[in-house]
Amino acid sequence: MLSSTASLYAFLSLSSALTITTRGNAGYYYMPVEFDYDPDSRVTAELTFGSADKEPIQVVMDTGSSDAWIWSPNGTIHWGSNYLGAVGPCNASVPTPYNPSLSSTAIVYDHNSTYAYAGNAKIVSGAQYVNDTLTATNGSPIPNVQIAMENYGTLRQLDDGSCKIPEFDRGIIGLAPYTNTTSGPAFRQNLFDAGLIATRTMTMWFDHTTTSLSKLVGGVIFGGIDTSKYTGELIQVPNVIADYQIGIYIPKPNVTINGQTFVPDQNTTCLLDSGAHADYIPFDYLSNMTSQFLAASNGTLIQYAGVIGFNGSCENIPSDLNITYTFPGVEEGKSVSIDVPIKNYARGLQTPPDADMGDICLFNLESGGCQFGAPFLSGAFMGLDDEGAEIWLAQGAVSAEGQGVSGSLKVFEAGEGFGSL
Repeated sequence: MLSSTASLYAFLSLSSALTITTRGNAGYYYMPVEFDYDPDSRVTAELTFGSADKEPIQVVMDTGSSDAWIWSPNGTIHWGSNYLGAVGPCNASVPTPYNPSLSSTAIVYDHNSTYAYAGNAKIVSGAQYVNDTLTATNGSPIPNVQIAMENYGTLRQLDDGSCKIPEFDRGIIGLAPYTNTTSGPAFRQNLFDAGLIATRTMTMWFDHTTTSLSKLVGGVIFGGIDTSKYTGELIQVPNVIADYQIGIYIPKPNVTINGQTFVPDQNTTCLLDSGAHADYIPFDYLSNMTSQFLAASNGTLIQYAGVIGFNGSCENIPSDLNITYTFPGVEEGKSVSIDVPIKNYARGLQTPPDADMGDICLFNLESGGCQFGAPFLSGAFMGLDDEGAEIWLAQGAVSAEGQGVSGSLKVFEAGEGFGSL
């Protein structure tokens, strides 16, 4: 391990050399991803860092942000307050299997970082960056990946006095397109800058599953596409991100259930966010469109405490009932429809025993605002091309479960993209 300012100069020299020598031989990188069966689950990957540590770290693969970080060995989290940014009375050390001092491939240098999530309900900060090898489970090692190392975090979460350690992120790999507001490290952009991929492209998908109420598996490819992971036509949809926003923003879709289609009445754009556990459909709070939507399900879906759920036990959710989201395409006359099985919204929550409403399987689904998180992406195939700020969608959840990359893989060369398929 190296450290200090001299290490930064060494890294800059190495990064420049990689850009010059590997662009012509650029390839692709594949990472398996998962969507756990858990109420707060998001799209995650199991990653190991460095030459010495083999225990993986579960990190969030987040299209809602563009910065990459994990915890340093001396990290501490604080909680117990319900106020934003407040340091509560509870704290705990963060266990992490990664220690750059034990990695022969690590380059550590001083660099401050602070990242805030969920409306500042989660804030992490640190004073160092590290460059080291990153390896996804069943994936290829990626050399010289730059990651921020955080040693301090605050969570907006009340505590009953027991200071029971809450759930918290072990790391986040931001996948949103790099912009001039990205503070960094920018994982996808750094792959491109180092010449490891020839295009600033990424695809994400989930496989078809025959098992209801389970962990879902899929993958991410940087610098290429596996065309067996979707069906139908891959359609470019409008990119409607505002100048001040970070993430992936698309127009609101029409929403169909049981053959009845609703045109959402909320004036909004929609965040496509793999780091979010739930979907939010843009039905205005003050209208009755949510009630009409639930009525169209013929009693299958109901609402409890503002959350949409299945009227019965999770085990009885029908496998053939979908919610269909139809987005306009960039090309006139084009659109793309994504079917999401309602069973994919179930993540293990039932109504409490004292609810006196019978069994309700609560979904990671609400109305108001517009966000399409991990549940939506469990049914969609998504492609991003930062060169033209392009967003592409198709119907996913069609490939064999756990298949990985197939013979339908195409590695993009410089100047190629989804429009050249």
